[in-house]
Amino acid sequence: MRLLTILFIFLITISCKEEKPKKVSDINNPTSKVQHYICDNKCENSGGDTAGNCPVCNTPYTHNQAFHNSDFLKNGPLKVPENNQNSTTNTPAAPSPAQNSQGVYHYTCANSCYGGSGTASKCNSCGETLIHNSAYHN
Repeated sequence: MRLLTILFIFLITISCKEEKPKKVSDINNPTSKVQHYICDNKCENSGGDTAGNCPVCNTPYTHNQAFHNSDFLKNGPLKVPENNQNSTTNTPAAPSPAQNSQGVYHYTCANSCYGGSGTASKCNSCGETLIHNSAYHN
């Protein structure tokens, strides 16, 4: 009877023992996907593309820098733009202010309407295209 009691207590102790998370057996497996976020306990079937908690041990995931190291050429070689000094593309200049320090408009209406603009746009009064005012540069 005593032997049966000891055996019974032993079986209960073994079955109630907290099970530790399973470890990944082959971390250096070249076919395994490197996860962006990983469990510090290296639990099996854990890790993912987004931050969260491990489904096995419920600890927060940590960022895995190895994800970026292995992902360096994922989309092919880097495309570095050429430094072409004789570029044929024209970069538009920043628009000049509508008026200079004396209050003279850069573009004015040929019909002498009041106002003006910093670009050759349409006159707000008559709709004609504004013309360049050379007095702006004086």
